[in-house]
Order: sequence, then structure tokens, then C-alpha cells
Amino acid sequence: MENNTLISHELEEMRSQINLLKEQLDKQTIVNDRHIRHSMKVKATDLNRIIRRTIFGGIFAVLYCPMIFIRMDFSPAFVIVTAVMLAACFAITVYQYRCVKKVDFSQGNLVEIAESVGKLRKHYAQWTKIAAPLIIIPWFGWLMYESYNINGQTGVAFSIGAVVGGIIGGIIGLNINRKVISKADEILSQLEELQKGE
Repeated sequence: MENNTLISHELEEMRSQINLLKEQLDKQTIVNDRHIRHSMKVKATDLNRIIRRTIFGGIFAVLYCPMIFIRMDFSPAFVIVTAVMLAACFAITVYQYRCVKKVDFSQGNLVEIAESVGKLRKHYAQWTKIAAPLIIIPWFGWLMYESYNINGQTGVAFSIGAVVGGIIGGIIGLNINRKVISKADEILSQLEELQKGE
């Protein structure tokens, strides 16, 4: 009888320790979950900041470039195509920004977060592979043709300025793209870590 009571007491104590251990593990999981979500939110804020800067640059380009081309007597077709191209790029960037901005990194569904960030990453990765060669190279060739038709020193100076500006702009654009993709990869990696913990 005494032996059964002792075993029963030891079993009860083991159950109590197991329950205590489970509670500690649950608390640790919750703290880990919160920490990862907070880190994702910080990275998403950085991501939004990068995209916001791109949007401000886009506003400037949409307003300024067509004006300059009109003043320099570029063909109306070139001015219209440039304005449409810049406006489309601007609209796509704003759309991507809004999609990521509305995601709740603190408490949102992990699948929805992964989907939004994955789409953003895919868009920026495809931009350098598809849109840049298809849009920028033909457009830049057309710009050089239009500049060549401007008489005198102005056309030569503008062409040199356009090439230098294009190289600088290309480097800045690729750097922005790389940063966005890198931040998206970091967030997706943390999402994977969270999903493993569930």
C-alpha cells in the first residue's frame, strides 16, 4: 500500500514537471513567434521605405521627363510613349507597394504573407530579366535616335548626358532591385522558420 502511494506520488510529481515543461515550451514558442514576426515587420518597413523612394523618383520622372523632351522638340510619338511607359512603371510600383503595405506582419496569416512577399519578389526578379531588356533598350535606342536629330552641339551634349545618366540610373535601379529581392528573401526565410515551428 505504502509502495503504491509512493509510486502514485512520484507519478503525480512527474506529471506536474511535464506540465510545467510544456508551459515553458509554449511560452518559449510564443516569444520566438513574436520575435520573428517583429523582425519580419522591421524588414517589411525597410522594404516599404525602399519602394517609397522609388515612387518619389517615379513621380519626378513622370512629370519631368516628358516636359524636357517637349522642350527639346522630340517627336510627339516619343514623348507619348515615354510618358505612358513611365506612368505604367509608376503604377505597377505603387500597386506592389500597396499589396505589401496592407499585409499584417504582426498577426496575419502566414500563407497570405508569404504569397504577398513572394509576388513582390517575383515581380522585382522578373523586372531585370524581362521588362528592362524589352522596354529600356529599345526606348534608349529611340532616345539616341531622337537626340541625333537635334541639330548642333545640343544633340551631342544631350546624347552624352543621356548615356551617363542611363548608366548611373541603371546602377541605381539594379541596386534598388537587389535590395528589394534581398529583403523579400529574408522575410520569406523567416516565414519558413515560423511555419516549421507550428
